[in-house]
Amino acid sequence: MNSVKLDVTSELCSDLSLVIRTQISKLPHLEELFSDYDEVHDNNVSIYNRMWNAKGLRKLHIERAVTSKGIEILHCVLFPDPEFPIPIFGCDIVEVNGKVTAAIVDVSPVHKVDYSLGYIKYDFKKYRHLPEWGDVFSPWCKFVRLDESEYVNFLSLCSEYLEVFCNIVRAAERETDWVNTMKRYDDQLWYCTAQRKNKKTEAVLSQWFDKSWATKYIQNVLFDKPKL
Repeated sequence: MNSVKLDVTSELCSDLSLVIRTQISKLPHLEELFSDYDEVHDNNVSIYNRMWNAKGLRKLHIERAVTSKGIEILHCVLFPDPEFPIPIFGCDIVEVNGKVTAAIVDVSPVHKVDYSLGYIKYDFKKYRHLPEWGDVFSPWCKFVRLDESEYVNFLSLCSEYLEVFCNIVRAAERETDWVNTMKRYDDQLWYCTAQRKNKKTEAVLSQWFDKSWATKYIQNVLFDKPKL
């Protein structure tokens, strides 16, 4: 692939990335991971990946993708180790020519993890419909279009959801009940399987690179399945 680096310019993506990295920097035993996908550059597309693990989390992943055609994507998923009673945090922003066409944030449930986000109240003007495979999300998932006046509220929403998630992580201890572990493993397996059904992700990556590379990237980087 050609090494053509593009500048990452979106303020919202940059601000949210900073919020996420600031919060996760306080998690116990945080350790950075490296892969062959830390930076990917081809023609008019650049993708930047940062990954870590931590106590109770098998992978913390932040991705930034930017193109010369005015598209920028921020993607983040924080995957728990199924041996710990921790849910799944995820958020995404898709910005096209300065307009946020999609923004989503959620703390997705897994077996034997109790929490509530219902007290965190933010309203947005334009809600989007979740896809058919969206049963992996919680009742508090927010999937919206944003205008510029709503950026601050979306950042605050993400920060509050992330704070709930990080508090769960800090309090969690490894469980010895293998039945609970396996049920959480199955929940995370379904989360990754369902996310892989997102044809838009595959279509965009296939257009930027090729279908074989897109499939490998989705399966090994974006939504790699937990190991037993």
